[in-house]
Amino acid sequence: MDKTIAHKRKSVFQQILEDKRAIRQCIQSGGDIKKIAQERGIKFATPI
Repeated sequence: MDKTIAHKRKSVFQQILEDKRAIRQCIQSGGDIKKIAQERGIKFATPI
């Protein structure tokens, strides 16, 4: 039997909103932002 899992693709905008919520929650709870960024594949811009 071939067991394949069909994943529904998320909208890019929906993914961005989820990332923003995760970052905000991390900041409020005092978590490690670098860890969240690495898990989600987010790159932050560094100020010049």
